[in-house]
Amino acid sequence: MQQKSRIDKEYKIRDPIYGFVKLDAQEMDIVNSPYFQRLRRIKQLSLTDMVYPGATHTRFEHSLGVMQMASDMFDNITRDDSSLKKLSLCRAGLDRTRKIVRLAALLHDIGHTAFSHSGEESMPLLTEEHPRYKSDEKRRYNHEDYSIAAIKFLFKDLIERHLLSVSLGIRVEDVTAMLGDLSVPPTSSSVIWKVLISGQLDADRADYLLRDSLHIGVNYGTFDRNRLVNCVTIGDSDEESCFLAVEEGGWHVAESIVIARYQMFSQVYFHPVRRAFDYHFGEALKEILKNSNVEGGVFPEPATEGSIRKYLDYDDWMIFSALREKKGGIHGERILYRKPYKCKKEWEHTPDQEEVQKADDAIATYGGHIDFGAETNWYKLEKDIKIFHNKSGKSYPLSYKSRLIKVMPGLPKVTRLYINSEGKGANYEFITK
Repeated sequence: MQQKSRIDKEYKIRDPIYGFVKLDAQEMDIVNSPYFQRLRRIKQLSLTDMVYPGATHTRFEHSLGVMQMASDMFDNITRDDSSLKKLSLCRAGLDRTRKIVRLAALLHDIGHTAFSHSGEESMPLLTEEHPRYKSDEKRRYNHEDYSIAAIKFLFKDLIERHLLSVSLGIRVEDVTAMLGDLSVPPTSSSVIWKVLISGQLDADRADYLLRDSLHIGVNYGTFDRNRLVNCVTIGDSDEESCFLAVEEGGWHVAESIVIARYQMFSQVYFHPVRRAFDYHFGEALKEILKNSNVEGGVFPEPATEGSIRKYLDYDDWMIFSALREKKGGIHGERILYRKPYKCKKEWEHTPDQEEVQKADDAIATYGGHIDFGAETNWYKLEKDIKIFHNKSGKSYPLSYKSRLIKVMPGLPKVTRLYINSEGKGANYEFITK
């Protein structure tokens, strides 16, 4: 147990987005733990700095930012008694719920692999015991699975035995439920606040849009953060008792954050050179895992404390060391010497059978790959942001108000053919006709 003299101390970490991120003693203990410090060694945007040199920020600062953003949104939502009444939340339970939201936001990315999303193709396939397993689909574990396992195995004591949690009766499952832990029965509270951390209008994407834009040096992902924070509310209707929404007077800021995300996807996250390096890293990582005698050439499953500790040994520093030792094969060398495959053809549609055959012939001759990645469903109309009119108690989807939102979710839809530009006698004319 911690000394009571520390419990009331407030810590501040300077941040370029929020000015300062404020933490209590428990949160600071989590931040100072070895596995949270590991996030300093994982770049937020993988190898995006190969295109935008400023993109060297990390999951560490992003995690702190998500906690601050989630706290700002939570405080605005619960600022008056009407919202607390809708939530069936008394003032006595307010501190407990707020603390759970903060812990979940702080730890939401604790299970990210090296180089963030670029390494997820080396996660193992789901076992039959996993709730998301489907026999007709090859589904893999994702970083959320590893985050939940890491919190349960490695942060249980810091969450449950710390004086600040003991006094509030917080369990580790209260935190993982906010992150989609399917082994924990959902409650109305966890469902609502989970959307605040991972949803269509959540603290996670609000932070990374602003943070990525700042570090990259673009304005695509910017929006009015203060307006967003002050417009988030709790709605209720005859069809649904409680849901996260945006006040009607602020629907434009909801639209702007969706537009900002679209622009970041089309201009940054789906940049052709960035996508090429994602491919090279994925292939290099497979070689590194094979050369490291890792069983199956994939990361260990998040099944035990030992396996999650072994998984968290991998960070950007370890992978870069392996690349320098030439353990990443030819794709690793392309990363080291910045020689990615070149994009030689783009389709703004799904290529037909004849087009795919031509592409396969070119790949067989020169080397390369087809990237279908830019067809990601980055905004889901079936989970459209809700706009709530306080006076009438009516709600409607953002796409009803905004014509832009109706047409944007299907964009960008780009399939790209990448070819080894160093192929001898390469002639790409037949590909581009």
